Amino acid sequence: MGDSAPPVTGWGIDHHRSPVGLRERVAVAAADPVALAAELRQLPGAGECVVVSTCNRLEIYLGGVVERRHIESALAGRAGVDAPELARHAYASDGEACATHLFRVAAGLESMVLGEAEIAGQVRRSYDAARGAGLCGAILHGLFQRAMACGKDVRTRTGLGDHKLSVASVAVDLARQVHGDLATARLLLVGAGETAELAARYLASAGVRTISVVNRSAERAAQLAEKVSGSALAWDRLADALVAHDVVVSSTAAPHPVIGVAMVRAALRQRRSPLTLIDLAVPRDVEPEVGQLDDAFLFNVDHLERVVAQNLGSRQGEVAAAEALVAEAVAAWKVAGDAAQAELMAQVARYFKDVVAAEEARLAAKLPGVDRGELRYGLERVGSKLLHPVLAYLRNHADDALAQRAVAEMLGLDRAGQRPDGDGRP
Repeated sequence: MGDSAPPVTGWGIDHHRSPVGLRERVAVAAADPVALAAELRQLPGAGECVVVSTCNRLEIYLGGVVERRHIESALAGRAGVDAPELARHAYASDGEACATHLFRVAAGLESMVLGEAEIAGQVRRSYDAARGAGLCGAILHGLFQRAMACGKDVRTRTGLGDHKLSVASVAVDLARQVHGDLATARLLLVGAGETAELAARYLASAGVRTISVVNRSAERAAQLAEKVSGSALAWDRLADALVAHDVVVSSTAAPHPVIGVAMVRAALRQRRSPLTLIDLAVPRDVEPEVGQLDDAFLFNVDHLERVVAQNLGSRQGEVAAAEALVAEAVAAWKVAGDAAQAELMAQVARYFKDVVAAEEARLAAKLPGVDRGELRYGLERVGSKLLHPVLAYLRNHADDALAQRAVAEMLGLDRAGQRPDGDGRP
C-alpha cells in the first residue's frame, strides 16, 4: 500500500466518470448489494466487503488488498459487460486514497448535487446491511463509522448543503424551465420509493398542487399518495396518466424502460401542452428516443449535471472547509488504524503471558516442591520463543487483513472493538 494506512481497497463507477448506459448495465437491484458483497468477499486478498449502490454510483469497499482486475472481472462476468470497457470508466484506490474517497462521498462532495444529504443515509444503510450479514469486520467497521461521522461534521459545520439538498430537488429547476409557474402543473410519480417522495415534496414546495402516484404495487402507491396528499392510480392506467399530467418523475427499480416512445407519442397526440419527463432511475425508466419527440422534454440523471453547474457557485466557498474536515477525519482514521494494529499485538502478547501464568499455577499445584522462580523462568522462555515469531509475522503483514484476522481467530482474540451505536470516534 505504501502509506501505512489500514488495508482497504475501493473500486467504483459513478456519474462523474461513467456514462449512464454503462451504469445501468452494471446496476445492482435493491435486494442484491449484500449478495454481491458476499460474492466479492471471496476475492483473493479480501476479508470484508461493503457495496454502496445508488442511482448515481456503484462502489465496492473491501477490507484487505485486492487487485482491481479481480473486481472488474467479477463484475463484468456478473453483468455481462466487457471487462476492459468497465475498467476504462472505473476508478480504484487503496489505503488513504480509498478512505478519502469514501469520506468525500459521505460528505456529499462527490454527489451530483453538491452537499446532498441523502447520500449519508445510503452509505449508512449499505454499511448496516453488510454488517448485518456478517460481511463487515473490524477494518471496514472503523472506516465506515468514521466516514459517517465525517459526513455529519461536514453537514453541521459547513454550508455545503445549503439550498439544494438532494438530487430530487433538481426536478424543480427542470420543471420550471419548461412550465414556468408550477402552481397549475400536474405531477405524476412513477414509482413509490424514497426518490419519488423527495421529488414530490420539492415540487409541492415549488407550487405543484395536483399529484398522482402510479406503481406496480397498489398498496405502496396508496401509501405514498397519502404522504404527499395525492391520489393513487392503477399501474395499467400509466398511458392515460401521461395525457393528464404535465410533469412526470419516474424512479422505479425496473430492469428495463417502463415508459416507451410509442406510449409518449400517443399521449402527446391528446395533449395541448408540453410533457416533461424526469427520469431519475438507473437503469433508465424512459426510452431515450422519447427525448426526440416534439413537445416532450426528457431529462435523465446525466442531464442533471447541467442544472447542478448553475448551483455550484454559491457552494464553492464551502468546499475548502468541507475538504479540510475530510482530511482531518482521514488522518484520525489512519492513527486509529495504527492503534488497532498495536492493540492486536498487545492482545497476542497478553494471550501468551496468560497461558504461561496458567501453566505455572497448574504445575506448581502438582509439584509442591518445585522452585517457582525456575519454573516461571522456563515457561516464560518457551512462551517468548512462541510469541516472537507471531509478532514478527504481524509486523510483516501489517497491510494484510486476512493474516491479521487469521491470527486473531486462531488465538480466540476479539479484534473488532466494535461499538455498533457509536460514531466511530475513539
